[in-house]
Amino acid sequence: MNNTDFTLLSRFVTWAQKRFALSLLAGCFTDARPQPEIPSRAVGLSLVLGEVVHIPSLLQLQAETRLPQWQRWVGYAGEISHDTFGYASARMDPDQLRRAGIWICRKLKRGKAFEPNKINGLLVVSLDANEQFCSDHRCCEDCLTREVACKDAQGREFKKTQYYHKQVYAQLSGPELSVILDLEPMRPGEEECAAALRLLRRMRRKYGRRFFDAVVVDSWYANGPFLKTGVEELGWPVVAVLKQERYEAHQEALALTRGQKPTRVVERDGRPVEIWDVPSLRFTDPYAGPVRVVRVRERWTQ
Repeated sequence: MNNTDFTLLSRFVTWAQKRFALSLLAGCFTDARPQPEIPSRAVGLSLVLGEVVHIPSLLQLQAETRLPQWQRWVGYAGEISHDTFGYASARMDPDQLRRAGIWICRKLKRGKAFEPNKINGLLVVSLDANEQFCSDHRCCEDCLTREVACKDAQGREFKKTQYYHKQVYAQLSGPELSVILDLEPMRPGEEECAAALRLLRRMRRKYGRRFFDAVVVDSWYANGPFLKTGVEELGWPVVAVLKQERYEAHQEALALTRGQKPTRVVERDGRPVEIWDVPSLRFTDPYAGPVRVVRVRERWTQ
C-alpha cells in the first residue's frame, strides 16, 4: 500500500468512526468459527479496509495486516492469513451484515445524503440482476446451471453444463452517491422476477413503505404478476420498459399515437426527442389495472 492509499485509509477510518461508530458497527462481523483465535471483528474490518483502497487479493491483504497502524485500526496485534480471511468470510452471518447495511442506509437518509438522488422529489430504487462468476467444473448446491455451446480441438460443436451465481440488486443511484440497499440470490430453477419479489417483500419489512417512493425495472420485469405484487401488495409504483409487443398496452399505445402530434418535444444532446403520453391503458390479464404509457422516439442522422 503506497502513501496515498495509506492517507486515504487513515481519513476513511477517522470519518467512519465519527459518522458511523465504526468500532461498534464492526460487531456485525460474526461468523460460525468455534473459538476463533483471531476475532471476527478484526477479520471483517480488514476486509472492509481492503475494499476501500482496492486491495486486489487476500494474499496482499495478509501483507497489509502486518502494519502496526493497520493492527491498531482493526484491534488485533498480529498478522491475519489469507486462509483465515477465506475461511471466516464463508462463515459470516448474512443477516447480521444486512442489519448493519440497513442501519447505515437509514442514517444516510436522515442525514439528507440521498437528496441529490431524487427525481422530481421522488426517491427511486432500480432493480437489476447481475452474474458474479461462472465455472465449468466447480459447483455448489445453490448454483444455477445452463447449457453452453463449445467446440473441441477438431472444431466440432458440443454442449456442456456451466455453473454460475446470479443476484438481484436493489440500488439507489445518484450523481454523488449510489448505494445498494439489499440483494437477493436467485435460486436454482427460478426466474429473476421471483427473486426480485422476494427482495422487495423483505425490503418492505426491513425498510418500510416510505423509505423510497418508486421502483424502476427493465423489460424483463414488465409482466402482470410482478406489477400486481409490486403495486397492489407492496404499494410501490413501478416504472418498467415496455418492449413486448404481445401486451395490449403496447399495441394500444402504438395505435393511439400513430399519426398524432407528440405531447411534448425536447432536445437531448442536440437530438430532437418526441414524447407521447397515454395516461390510462389496460395492461394484461394478470394485471388488469390501468397503466400509463409514455412512448418516446429519438431521431438523428449519422
